[in-house]
Amino acid sequence: MVRSLTSLLSMTLTAAVGAVAAASPAGPTGGPVVQPDPTVVGGQPAPAGKWPDVAAIIASEGYAVCTGTLIAPTVVLTAGHCADGISLDSVKIGATDSESGPGEIIPIASATPYPSWETTFDVSVLVLERASTITPRAVATDCIVGTSLVDNAPVTLVGFGATTPAGDDYNTILMEGSAVIEDADCMPGDGCNEAVSPGGEFVAGGDADSCYGDSGGPVYLASPGGTVVAGVVSRGTNSAGEQCGLSGIYVRPDPIIPWIEETAGTAITKASCDTPPDDTGDSDGSGDGDGSGDGSGDGSGDGSGGDVSPMIGGCAAGGGAGGSTAALLLLALVAIRRRRS
Repeated sequence: MVRSLTSLLSMTLTAAVGAVAAASPAGPTGGPVVQPDPTVVGGQPAPAGKWPDVAAIIASEGYAVCTGTLIAPTVVLTAGHCADGISLDSVKIGATDSESGPGEIIPIASATPYPSWETTFDVSVLVLERASTITPRAVATDCIVGTSLVDNAPVTLVGFGATTPAGDDYNTILMEGSAVIEDADCMPGDGCNEAVSPGGEFVAGGDADSCYGDSGGPVYLASPGGTVVAGVVSRGTNSAGEQCGLSGIYVRPDPIIPWIEETAGTAITKASCDTPPDDTGDSDGSGDGDGSGDGSGDGSGDGSGGDVSPMIGGCAAGGGAGGSTAALLLLALVAIRRRRS
């Protein structure tokens, strides 16, 4: 299943990059440039500074493979399948392009998936080598989700993933889109994990949907105290199959906050029903956080450093001048990027 697919991806990535370098004296930059259609499926490019806590997760090959959320100065939350079978290198935070332009680039010190993530909680904890200067996003807690994470509640999907229903475009732009919760309990059936149902996942769809490359990215929920991260992009529903643009399944981090903090070795930012979370980058753009998007990184997007991983329910592939390497890499990633099958 996903484990075998990630292993296949790891081998295919090596072969694809090697084949391109051997075929062209110009190396990875040779060949036709892939032009992405910059529109999450059904969404639009996110304004600079609106979601500074979103992280592009860079593999050792130098391409973004997943999306994540900064939830503590040294902690990024992403999907379990993003840390299984692929060598991760770094994260780029506070950026609107995973490969070029400004952003804070920090190596990954460790990547730990939740135990038996395939049938339980599809999440991973990435511990960074140094603290980010970006304000972390608060994670929704039970008192928040109990009143706000309900059927028909609006949510915002954000990520660096593909933007077409087939998931065959090569996108590096941070996208955002509006969806609604269709099944807040993710009852067994249509792909929901029975072991954590009800209350461990939810289904969302509507105007926008996550896609390959968005794996591990945030689902933002408006709460009385501000916008919090209430879900992690995992996969499509069984009925959606491999197509993006329909309904997706998202993991709730609130039931496993103790595990997240124990794994990270530090406290994370949690939403309180008494103290409103820092609303850095609202879905309406009115957030008052640092929002500058330039961080302290070199902004080169080369992803030099630590160890990073891939994803499902959203694997983003870098873009820009990758040329034919980008095209081959896209083909290699399509099988595992967003949807678990």
